[in-house]
Amino acid sequence: MIFVAAMGLGASVASAGPVEDVSAEKVMEVLRALPTSRAAIGDDAARDGLRKTEELIVERLKAMGYEPRIQEIPWVSPVQRLGKNKEGAAPAPGDASKEKSGGADPAASPTPAGSDEPAPKFWNNIIVDIKGTELPDEVLLIGAHFDAVPKSPGADDNGTGTAALMELARVLKDHPMKRTVRLAFFNLEESGLIGSRHHASDFAANPGSERIVGMVSLEMLGYFCVTDGCQKSPVKAIPGVFDPPKRGDTLASVTVGVHREFSGKLAAAFEAGSDGVLITRFDFFPAPIPDILRSDHAPFLAMNVPSVMLTDTANFRNPNYHTPRDTIETLDQDRYVRSVRGVVSIAATLADEALGLPTATAK
Repeated sequence: MIFVAAMGLGASVASAGPVEDVSAEKVMEVLRALPTSRAAIGDDAARDGLRKTEELIVERLKAMGYEPRIQEIPWVSPVQRLGKNKEGAAPAPGDASKEKSGGADPAASPTPAGSDEPAPKFWNNIIVDIKGTELPDEVLLIGAHFDAVPKSPGADDNGTGTAALMELARVLKDHPMKRTVRLAFFNLEESGLIGSRHHASDFAANPGSERIVGMVSLEMLGYFCVTDGCQKSPVKAIPGVFDPPKRGDTLASVTVGVHREFSGKLAAAFEAGSDGVLITRFDFFPAPIPDILRSDHAPFLAMNVPSVMLTDTANFRNPNYHTPRDTIETLDQDRYVRSVRGVVSIAATLADEALGLPTATAK
């Protein structure tokens, strides 16, 4: 397990350059380009759409000048285990191209002789690093999952996070920062955080000299509502600690109390760049409750890495969550793009602060 201390950040904020470079047109173009059916647990069209999403992300990152790292995820779906279709069958000899994605060749291996276990499918996480100029072994990890649930276009969940991450890649490409910023496009979140769990486990097993100094999961950033009562909360009022918002006109920063300092610095950096979109902080929990573990930050919280879910709160606000109605037309484009600017400010600020962190240890 990797242990790092909460970040004692200073008061400075990101330079205006990359924040001002955020383009509403480019963000929305990426969002519209995502396949509207992209689910590992679904029909053939949904799985094909998810493969095409992997390919789209890789192609766009390469066009920016990155060499994305393809992290293969061997996974046997519940559908395969039940034997409901041929998803788990190995490709015929010479037909491995059916499983290619993102430049990798993750053809399923044949089922071992004498085994009833289906052969795994191989899906992919897609990773790029923007290397730090002074502290390259200190990594700020920012992730977003790109899969959706079956029969949902997934515009907010999580097209908005995916498009935001792609814009981060674009505007930070040539922006020098002291720390390494790692952008992780995670797959299979909707199947149980499979992609992020795989990435976290791989890091824990092979940390090398790196340490993850913070993790931010971009989980639904585009749905806002401004009428009293439209925002619900999984947490009731706590006098002197928390007053649940009634309107959904902010984003939420969600973590546990031990990482409250990190959450506060993240919120300050976000609001410095978001042009009026504010953060509601859910960061006072002494221990995790189920609703704060519903995204790709959860495996890193388990590693005691300061980890935050940045979210519009999903079903506590958005009536289109996990339905066919989760379309681009339901999003608040203006607030969403301002939120993307806030995310860029988070990355540039937290990656560029002079920190004194203890050496991470692996157990």
